[in-house]
Amino acid sequence: MRRYCGSRLWPLCVAFGLLPGVSGAQAQTTVKIGLAVPNYGAFAPVYIAEDLGYYKDAGLKAEITAYRGGPAAQEALAAGAADIIDFFPPGVALAVKKGIKEKIVGNGGDVPFGWDIVVMASSPFRTFADLAGKKVGITAKGATTDFYALWAAKNAGVAIETIPVGAPALIPTLKSGQIDAAVLNPPLSFRLLISGEGRSVVDLTKALAEPTLPDVWVATQSLIEGNPKAVEGALRGIYKATEYMKKNHDFSIEFLRKFTSEKDARVVEREYEVVIKGRPTAAKIERRWIDASLALAALGGIGDLPPIEEIFTDRFGAVTGE
Repeated sequence: MRRYCGSRLWPLCVAFGLLPGVSGAQAQTTVKIGLAVPNYGAFAPVYIAEDLGYYKDAGLKAEITAYRGGPAAQEALAAGAADIIDFFPPGVALAVKKGIKEKIVGNGGDVPFGWDIVVMASSPFRTFADLAGKKVGITAKGATTDFYALWAAKNAGVAIETIPVGAPALIPTLKSGQIDAAVLNPPLSFRLLISGEGRSVVDLTKALAEPTLPDVWVATQSLIEGNPKAVEGALRGIYKATEYMKKNHDFSIEFLRKFTSEKDARVVEREYEVVIKGRPTAAKIERRWIDASLALAALGGIGDLPPIEEIFTDRFGAVTGE
């Protein structure tokens, strides 16, 4: 578990007045939060909420773990190693179909801000249709990147081979020619596009402009029923930290620079302006957004999924970061 005001960012937190407030001693509930990948800028608020004491204010102690892809986080939740995770509605539906007791409890993102399917600038492929029969890199089977690749293939009317390589290897394998294209989330997409090394063949932000929920917050049914205040407190902390980042540019830029280990200031600025400013600060989800997300799975050839009532609860829809 990383604490960004615990060591490396202590001077930064002092400078910006971000030391957690002192509160009276009280019993705290431990909530294990699982993230799909490490160092993803969109997840910075999860850590900032801990550093600012937002979880503590709700009587919670957060244990934050970053996994190697959404499916790994899902496995952790199924095994009891995580209570709340960030995932994708079709992945949640597949898990519920297998008997996992969990539900979507809050919005993680309306649209895939900053997501692109990218080829190298020297590639002969100009559109996704040109990738017929080619290798498209994804993080893992069943991950959000996998669903987007399948959707793009179906939308273009072509067949592709998806190659799971893990998030850290997406750019290296693309550069080495082991794959022909890659589904990239920010800041990976920004690194190639801003430098000019890569070229987008599908801008997923534009292609999926209507809300399709690229990520949602998911909790175990046992936590929802046994301690709904813990779910509410965790969500409120994350949304409150997101709101804080949106209002504090300089702190957020410096935090993102260290959090993502990004050296290019242009990439960090784009991460803030596109991703952080696009993150939701409220749990509310409209049913039609989930319908649209599950429709992506259907386009990718995945059907017979459970009804929305089995994978989503609007019990926490009123939770905000205000």
